[in-house]
Amino acid sequence: MKNIEELTKINNRQKIEIENLNLNAAKIQDQLEENIAALEEVKAAVGLKSKTSEKTEEAKTSNNISHNSLNNTYSSNTTKNNYDLSSEISDLKTSLISLSKQTLSQKSEIDESIVSVSDRLDYLRHVPSIAPVNAKITATYGYRKNPFTSRGSEFHEGVDFGAPYGTDVVATADGTVSFAGYKSGYGKMVVISHGYGFTTCYAHNSAILVKEGDKVKRGQVISRVGNTGRSTGPHLHYEVKLNGKNVDPEKYF
Repeated sequence: MKNIEELTKINNRQKIEIENLNLNAAKIQDQLEENIAALEEVKAAVGLKSKTSEKTEEAKTSNNISHNSLNNTYSSNTTKNNYDLSSEISDLKTSLISLSKQTLSQKSEIDESIVSVSDRLDYLRHVPSIAPVNAKITATYGYRKNPFTSRGSEFHEGVDFGAPYGTDVVATADGTVSFAGYKSGYGKMVVISHGYGFTTCYAHNSAILVKEGDKVKRGQVISRVGNTGRSTGPHLHYEVKLNGKNVDPEKYF
C-alpha cells in the first residue's frame, strides 16, 4: 500500500511536470508569433516587404507541429493510470528542445530583419521629404524666361519660394552641413549632405544659422529667407541633387 501511495505521488509530480512543459511550449509559441507580427507591421510601415519568408513560415509550421505534439503527448498520458511517465517526459523534453532550436532560428531571422528595418528608417530620415519653407512656389524647376532680362530662357535648377524677408528655412532631411557661406549668384547659402547620394541647397538667405560640419535634423531651422546674391526680391531658392545631378525638388516634398 505504501509503494502505491509513493508511486501515485511520483505520478502526480510527473503529470505536473508535463503540464509545465506544455505551458512553456505555449508561451514560446505565442511570444514568437507576437514578435513576428510586430516585425511585419514595422516592415510594412517603412515600405519593406511585409510577407514572411518561406524560412519563417516553415519554422512557424514546424513549431505548431512540435507544440501540438507536446499537447497530444500530455493529453494521452494524463488519462492513463501509469505510475511512471518518465519516458513520456523525456519525449516531451526532446520536443521542447526541438521547439527551442526552431525558435532560435526564427530569432536570428527576426534580428536580421530588424537590421533591414533600421537601415530603411535611416534612409528615410536622410531623404529630403518636406518643403524647406512654408510659402508659395513662385518659380518651378526647368526652363523659364530669364527673370532679369525677360528675354530668352534659362534652366532653373531648383524651385523658388516667395516668402517674406526673415522667414524660417528648415532642413528637409537629416544630414551634415557641407557649406555655409556666401557664393556668387546664390548669395548666403547653405548646402547639406544627406548621404545616399542626396544634397540640398538653400540660397539667397538673409542669415545663416548653422556652420560647416554641423549635424542637422529634418525640420531644424538653418537660415532665414533673404535677398542676397542674384535675386529679384526676398525668396528662397531650393535645390535637390541626387548623385551630383539636379532633380526636381517637388518630387521630394
